[in-house]
Amino acid sequence: MKNKLLRLLLAVGLIIPNIATSDPATAEDDCYKMAVYYRDRGYAMTPTNYAGLGGTGNTVKYNIPVSKGLDYVFLVGRDGNARDIDIYVYDEVGNLILKDVRADSRAGVKFRSAYNGTVFAYVHLARASGLAAYAVMVGRRGNDKGEPAPGPDPGAPVPAPADGK
Repeated sequence: MKNKLLRLLLAVGLIIPNIATSDPATAEDDCYKMAVYYRDRGYAMTPTNYAGLGGTGNTVKYNIPVSKGLDYVFLVGRDGNARDIDIYVYDEVGNLILKDVRADSRAGVKFRSAYNGTVFAYVHLARASGLAAYAVMVGRRGNDKGEPAPGPDPGAPVPAPADGK
C-alpha cells in the first residue's frame, strides 16, 4: 500500500509541473502571429476551438468542411514545450491530400479543395517536453461559387512568422 501511494505521489509530482508550464495562451498567440501573414494575402482567418494539451505521440483529428475551388490554410501554433508538430490532411475516402512533417515546432499546410465535403486534419505532437499546448486556425480564400481564388494554386510549406520564433 505504501509503495502504491509513493508511486502515485511521485507521478503527480512529475505531471503537475508540466501542466503548470504548458501555456495555451502562448500557443494561441503564436497561431495568431502566423495567421496575420495569410490574412494579409486575402485569407479569412477563423479562430477555432481546436486547441489543447498533449504529450509526445498525442494525435487529434479535426473534421473541417471544405468547398470546391476555395484555398485553405491550416495553421498550428504552439507553446514552448512543443518541439515538433506535424499535420496530415486526408480527404473523405482516406487519401492523403498533403502533410507537413518538417522537424519544426509549428505546422501548417495550404491547398485548394477539389471537392465539396469534409477533410480530416490530424495534428500530431511528434515531440514535446512534458505536456505541450497547441492551437489551430483555419483560413479560407475564394468564393462560394466554386471559382478558383486569385493567384497560383497553393501548396508550398507555410512560412514561419516574421519574428523567426
